[in-house]
Amino acid sequence: MYIGHVGAALAAKPGRASVALVVLLVATYTPDWVDAGLCIAGIYNPDGVLSHSVPVIMLFAVVGFAAYALTTRDLTGGVLVAGVIASHVLLDWITGHKPTWPGGQMIGLGLYAHPIADLFVEGVVMVCGALLYGSTLPRRDRVRMDVSIMIGALLALQLGIDVAQMLFKTLPKC
Repeated sequence: MYIGHVGAALAAKPGRASVALVVLLVATYTPDWVDAGLCIAGIYNPDGVLSHSVPVIMLFAVVGFAAYALTTRDLTGGVLVAGVIASHVLLDWITGHKPTWPGGQMIGLGLYAHPIADLFVEGVVMVCGALLYGSTLPRRDRVRMDVSIMIGALLALQLGIDVAQMLFKTLPKC
């Protein structure tokens, strides 16, 4: 999942108003940030075992919980951050093929190979997340327009990624 992860962060926001959206966005992309760092460091693993396997995601979730809870003294917010991090692997199993354990099998529906299906599924996650997030915004006349613009921008980004995947099938990830 690419832009769809934003939907998870947006959907989590109503769970705890005190948790900043930027914290949830960083949390939802933590495995991808680690993946990019490994790539830059030259120790990239194309299977994602070091960034996307279940034990690693759970470690990230525990670290995210601890970092947030210790910094803010908000245990509930820490649980929310950990849950958003953990959601990453579940969402990736829908769209890609990701590792379960080091040496374990790769699982996932592989929707990246079907860009229209990928756009649809990620779009549903983004729209649901944006609508839930919209419920946290202060009541005013423009809320519907703001949420509509957000949904349009997210869908446009995802469409761009899916089109690029169709045009550049051999583009290396790292």
